[in-house]
Amino acid sequence: MSATTTATAADPLELFRRYTVEGKTIEYLDADGNPSDLLKAATVRFGEDASFPRDTPTRYSRGNSDSDQYTLSALLHFFSHRDQSFYEYMKTTNTLGLQTVSFSDRGSLLDYITGKTDKFGGADNATAVAGEKHASSDAAGDGRRTRLRTGEADGAGGESGLSADSANDVAREVMRRERSLVSTSSALSSGKSFAHVQDLIKELFPSKSAVDAKNKASSASGSKAENGASRRKSSHRKRRDPIIVVPAAATAMLNMYNIQELLQNHNFVDNRALLEQGGQKPREIFVEHVMPSTGQNMRFRVVDSVQDFGEADWNSLVCVFTQGAAWQFKNWIWKSPEEVFQNCLGMYPKHQDEQPKESTRTWGISPLDIERNKRHMDRATVV
Repeated sequence: MSATTTATAADPLELFRRYTVEGKTIEYLDADGNPSDLLKAATVRFGEDASFPRDTPTRYSRGNSDSDQYTLSALLHFFSHRDQSFYEYMKTTNTLGLQTVSFSDRGSLLDYITGKTDKFGGADNATAVAGEKHASSDAAGDGRRTRLRTGEADGAGGESGLSADSANDVAREVMRRERSLVSTSSALSSGKSFAHVQDLIKELFPSKSAVDAKNKASSASGSKAENGASRRKSSHRKRRDPIIVVPAAATAMLNMYNIQELLQNHNFVDNRALLEQGGQKPREIFVEHVMPSTGQNMRFRVVDSVQDFGEADWNSLVCVFTQGAAWQFKNWIWKSPEEVFQNCLGMYPKHQDEQPKESTRTWGISPLDIERNKRHMDRATVV
């Protein structure tokens, strides 16, 4: 079997998974066939099984598009940097000019590659045909895609060119290639419980009676245990979202009162006006944002305290808004503001005619200039 035939018939994603699970070595070769690293490699070789061009598309789709797949080099680079924070990993891939595996794909992809699960969101293992979009006909040598024969008659088969058996064969082949991602039945029978949603709503928007009830010391211990379990489930769910931290100070230009209006609705509102309305400060906010690179709708979790952060939360931290006060980072896992902003994006909101604090010049943060009165400029500022 020739090298070309091997690469055509084999599945780079499946080989990557098998070699990872079995602990086998994946080789990187330059254009001359000499050992190299991933960035300088022209070919990725899976032992005697197959070799592929470094940037061969795999079956894992990016975002919501079935026509855009992660390349083999993107998956290999992601796996070798899987222990980095998402922000640090994103900076590395952008610097090297490689595809970035999105935050929402990281967990399912890692579980699949390491053998923890047999399926993931980007492909259907039972029906996908690896390399189908890039297969070529070795016999013809003209690069044309091999087509499904549909029983063309040479004259004896009638004008239709398809017998009943041939038509059935075609139908079966089409059905075999279909990919069923989700159906009404599978969604309704997923086994997931949404019992914690009611507790979460009560926690975020407590009524007066709920607050009074919470202050009563006679709450049943069984109810406390149930609520605690519900909050832990909710916390586990929320850690799937990338996290943004804003200042907790009421005098900060951006805080929990007005950050959603700016990031999601592209409109800056002075938080003093909101404070005067007597609104209650939320514990957390979820902001929707469409990623320009993939068109994928991403949800961000916004908080102003890291007191309850665990390892998964720190790894999910992607951005911090600061007013230049070093005390904001007290009890963080990083010891200085400079170290904080080496691990996540830093934004310094200020009016356009103001100068940033002198102490922030070494922090490595970016100014977010907001017009004092021209609200029509807010969208351009955020986007």
